[in-house]
Amino acid sequence: MRKFSLFSPHLPTEKITRIIDYMKTKNILILSCLLIISACASRPKLYPNDRMKAKGKETSEADVNLCLKQADTYLESSEGKKMVKSAGFGAVVGGAIGAVAGVFTGDIGRGAAQGAAMGGAGGAVSGAISPDQLKQQYVNECLADKGYRVLGWY
Repeated sequence: MRKFSLFSPHLPTEKITRIIDYMKTKNILILSCLLIISACASRPKLYPNDRMKAKGKETSEADVNLCLKQADTYLESSEGKKMVKSAGFGAVVGGAIGAVAGVFTGDIGRGAAQGAAMGGAGGAVSGAISPDQLKQQYVNECLADKGYRVLGWY
């Protein structure tokens, strides 16, 4: 039996194609996981404007906590759940399309994984929003209504 290395000139073309496809799928999944993890910021950092200086640190923190609590309540409401549910729709549709494409290429699992990753990315581009992003936007608006400015999340 003949052994092949990745750099062998005798490596069959189909084997090279499979290796490249595997590496692409792996990279897409790793990138997706990193994007999800980076979106999980927990608290807003306020800009020290006149409103924050006038209210003081303790009152400002109480306002932040109130807005965070209101955002959680909103996410649990039917409207909030509806928005969050639409976020995963692209990944589900993409996975189904990828599985069908996998039937024709001979690798259903790989097709489904690639389709889900591409569908999830497509869903994000088309305006789908994750629960963390929705919460951050809600809190940012809530704090802006109270006169604060959010620099970012940490």
